[in-house]
Amino acid sequence: STQAKTLFPYTTLFRSLLIFIILSFFITACSVNNNQLQVNQKKIYEKEPITPQLKNEINQILQLIKQNNLALLNGKYIHPKNGYYEVTRVEHKNIFEIKNSITKIDNEIDSFEIKIEKATFNCSPLDDSLYGWDKEGVFLNPQTTPFITKIMEEANILQANRFKKEEIEKADFIEQTSYEVVIPYNIIFYITKLENNWYITLIDNITTDCSR
Repeated sequence: STQAKTLFPYTTLFRSLLIFIILSFFITACSVNNNQLQVNQKKIYEKEPITPQLKNEINQILQLIKQNNLALLNGKYIHPKNGYYEVTRVEHKNIFEIKNSITKIDNEIDSFEIKIEKATFNCSPLDDSLYGWDKEGVFLNPQTTPFITKIMEEANILQANRFKKEEIEKADFIEQTSYEVVIPYNIIFYITKLENNWYITLIDNITTDCSR
């Protein structure tokens, strides 16, 4: 009986210590999970609605392309500080450049009717009849492809901190808030509202590149 009384405080202390260790483990695990969620979570940006003003801006861009008026196109629709991204595939790898002006453009435009739908380009080496765009016209598509953020994130895996967090967030904002404009057999570009003005923020040369 005396020995049991002597051991009791140590038993109680052991149990308290065990409970403390278990609780500490769960608190640490929860903290790690929360941190991982914060790291993996991206900001969600609200896209500007499609308005008559947006369609009018796109129509003006179409007119400037048709006129081959690069001076006005660059002056009005390329952001003077940010420029635009141009994505290209080189040796089966997607890359991008930041450019400040468009220096060459195809002025072949057959239609100025803007349709709010997606146009699809089909690479079909086995059947020439299936190759190319599935539609004709000018197409405004709310869905965009995260070209730049994917390139940046993949580069950072191979070379740590090659692109800063601010650069990735900037690209992510543009990709989330842009609209894709497709002029089949001519140009694909993103248009984004920045500082209350609409700008061309990305030119896509990858979608129609069938090299794999």
